[in-house]
Amino acid sequence: MVKLINIFKNKPIIYDAYTLIYEDYAENKIKKNFLFDFFYRNIEKFIYSNCKILITDTVIHKKKLQKLLKNKKEILTLNVSQKNLLLSKKKINNSKIQLLHAGADRKLHGINKMIYLIHKLPNNLKKNIHLKIICNDYFNDYKNQITKLKCKDNIRLIKPLSYKNYFKMIKNADICMGLFGNTEKTESVVSNFIVTSANLGKVIITKKTKAAQIYLNGNMGIFLLKKPDELNFKNFIKKYLSSKKFQNKIKFKSKHVFLKNFEIENNLKRFEKQLKNSFN
Repeated sequence: MVKLINIFKNKPIIYDAYTLIYEDYAENKIKKNFLFDFFYRNIEKFIYSNCKILITDTVIHKKKLQKLLKNKKEILTLNVSQKNLLLSKKKINNSKIQLLHAGADRKLHGINKMIYLIHKLPNNLKKNIHLKIICNDYFNDYKNQITKLKCKDNIRLIKPLSYKNYFKMIKNADICMGLFGNTEKTESVVSNFIVTSANLGKVIITKKTKAAQIYLNGNMGIFLLKKPDELNFKNFIKKYLSSKKFQNKIKFKSKHVFLKNFEIENNLKRFEKQLKNSFN
């Protein structure tokens, strides 16, 4: 199909490889084994090999594609991008520190891990923390885990919301929880939820992945969680709860990361330069 289009149109094909087929299907949705691994990697290789230019979201994905295609194709990057939003103060004051996560992909987001991190907090910290999780799948599994770990008072599951209400919840959160999964995709991407949280200047806790170290590292408002993760999560929460000065120091700092890496106007200018170089 791709070859036919190229023949008849006589134009270069640009393929948007934002969601790598292997990561989305073989790794996340199908039980991994050698045959599936071989099949999906080669399907992906076939599709991409017939395109002149590939566009992907992170330099991690770019490196993967370069390796897959043996550096024979031109690969451009365009980060996940959003329009710059005005910072606004939290409108609702809660007795507990409000944590928030939104995401649908179980293995990518690692929701089970977030629930476990809350469970492992000592009671003197746990009583001051409340985590809201917006998700649309495995609802009963998460509910059972929360019940089993006796975290009902600390964690609330919420089904998908309208964009307006979703946006409102992010604005009223103190800390946004990013990605905690253990997949190739977790290591390779920065989620839309993280980008929106940074756009609003929220304090962010997320796993220290390859992508996070490139796009989110070195910012006071973003805590990259590394092993031992339960201990480091506890220490961060303890520091956050015990010091208003620390809270004020890191508030809105993640906005700098957004403006540097995810603001749409800047990213489109960078991407336009890449395209011009490709066609010259």
